[in-house]
Amino acid sequence: MKQVPQSTFFVMTVVALLSAASPLNAETKVWGIISKDTKWTLDGSPYRVIGDILVKRNARLSIFPGVKILCSATSLKDTSIAQYDHLDSFSVAIKVEGCIECVGKKDKRIIFAPASGDAACSWYGIILNKASDQYTDIAFTDISGAFNGITAIDCSPLVRNCVVDRNNVGVNCLSKGNARVYNCVITENFTTGVKLLSANPTFFNNIIVFNKNNGLWCDGISRVTFQFNCVWGNADGNFLECDPELGVAVKGSGKIPVDENHNIISNPVFAGSEYDSAAVEKDLTLATDRSRIADTALARMLYKSLADSLAAKQRKGRYPRFWLSKYSPCINTGNPAREFKDLDGTRSDMGIYGGPEYLGK
Repeated sequence: MKQVPQSTFFVMTVVALLSAASPLNAETKVWGIISKDTKWTLDGSPYRVIGDILVKRNARLSIFPGVKILCSATSLKDTSIAQYDHLDSFSVAIKVEGCIECVGKKDKRIIFAPASGDAACSWYGIILNKASDQYTDIAFTDISGAFNGITAIDCSPLVRNCVVDRNNVGVNCLSKGNARVYNCVITENFTTGVKLLSANPTFFNNIIVFNKNNGLWCDGISRVTFQFNCVWGNADGNFLECDPELGVAVKGSGKIPVDENHNIISNPVFAGSEYDSAAVEKDLTLATDRSRIADTALARMLYKSLADSLAAKQRKGRYPRFWLSKYSPCINTGNPAREFKDLDGTRSDMGIYGGPEYLGK
């Protein structure tokens, strides 16, 4: 990995070794060109990206489960790495022309986050530019705080079981960026959850909700395969300039409204959310105990939102992030194909806990 001068790298290695006894201060600083196969392991985590990284063609960056990558708000200048636009010139980007294997596990997710905490748009994002389709896989990974969480250009990367949240654009598919995006949660991004420009990506089993403007923003030219997803609650509309049938509920589709492509247009109902609490209050099959008596009609007069109610407070923090409530319409409603089945052999749930641990390419 040709990232820093030899002497500087040596000093950084010594510092890392000396700080091993104090894990809170230990970190590995990385930037520059990766021209040979490189591994980021738990021993070196967290990795602090302080300048652009470029994974050259025929090189592979492998990121191990549980690794955390912190991306700095300012970037060291490296004139040997081309910049995509003005914003890229003063922010950190991870650019991949070779391949990246960023595969976490359900209980050991990989995290990309701003080094400065929750600052929005404090780094550029991951750019996959003609990356190797055969080996590029981003899975069980959380990506936040970037201008573009994941950008795919002229390649077909596999992106699965990822959380892409609090970016400007969540997933950005440009110029034949035909990404395959499965079982992800794309939420709370500012401009849009997904943006397409001259690309034909595939989206199955995703939950695209609560983005500040749009859920899916097309250019009127791209031909997206968009089926068996849940799209709901995006502030300025779920779909913008997309095929007209997307998001239009089919008549007679039942309690759960779906469009012609089996996309659910309904709240996904995450466990512990106010919508989950509302469902609990309406569930007449549950035994009525004292806590529920104190949280029914009277609670609806006392609380502006069920998020403040007793049931919500009791359930909050009891579930992993984005865990589906038992009342969720996203359970067993994903793509019915065999390769997407859950670990127990049932039809795939939508979202990050659905589908198999490993998905062959």
